[in-house]
This record gives sequence, C-alpha cells and structure tokens, in this order.
Amino acid sequence: MPSVHKNPAKTFRPDPDLYERAKGAVAEVGSDMNGHLVAFLRWLTHETDELPQRPPRPE
Repeated sequence: MPSVHKNPAKTFRPDPDLYERAKGAVAEVGSDMNGHLVAFLRWLTHETDELPQRPPRPE
C-alpha cells in the first residue's frame, strides 16, 4: 500500500552545498529538515515568535 500523507509535498531548489550544510545543522540540534522548515514558516507567518534552534557558529 502506498504511503499516504496528510499534506502534499512541496518542492524547493536550494543550492546543493547550502542544503548539505543545512542537513548537518539540523542533525546537530536533533531535528530534521522538514521540522525546521515548518518551524521557520510558522515564525515567518507570525504563528509563533520562536525561531527554530540552530547549532553554535563554527569556529
């Protein structure tokens, strides 16, 4: 049986290097790309005032 999701998938086309760095960053804070993008969209649309967590700046 095929997978059925509540919401249809959306597509975006980030720079491949940026996407790889972002995948590492969300993994570092124990999250995933989808969770972080949804959290950012909620902040952007004023649904919340909390931005998603990000890892410390690399030295």
